[in-house]
Amino acid sequence: MKFSKTYKRIFGVGPVGLITTFLVWALFFYTEKWIGLPPMKISGIFRIFLLVVLGLDAVYLYVGGMIVLMKNQWGNKLVTQGPYQFIRHPFYSALIYSATGSLALWLYSWALLISVIPLTLFWSWLATKEERYIIDRFGDEYLQYMKKTGQFFPSYSYFKSEMK
Repeated sequence: MKFSKTYKRIFGVGPVGLITTFLVWALFFYTEKWIGLPPMKISGIFRIFLLVVLGLDAVYLYVGGMIVLMKNQWGNKLVTQGPYQFIRHPFYSALIYSATGSLALWLYSWALLISVIPLTLFWSWLATKEERYIIDRFGDEYLQYMKKTGQFFPSYSYFKSEMK
């Protein structure tokens, strides 16, 4: 029982989600090749610009999230600073959007870009399961935090409160 709680506290649903994400990427990429879809046509400079933007986003979400989690003993305190002030799941967001977008641009693949849709739905389902554990752990504090932040994107509530 203690192992299960420690695992959930440290890894959440990440390993299952990561494996599934790689499988979805492979499925979409090889299906695209099998069907014979034309590659993405995008200007070199715009492609590089998008890769840099997506890379910086991923670094902020991942590294910023790790730094904040390490400072707060990873799972022992509700973290609401760094990327967590905007979204509840920065690691998942970086994987779903930044990594998928970068991979699609790198491989000129429309299918990989489209894979964002099932990946978003899948990760949302996983994150909801993980959030049940977090609600049990942090209670009303987490429920209030959920009202202010989006799951993978900043919520309208966040921007509305920042405008005041």
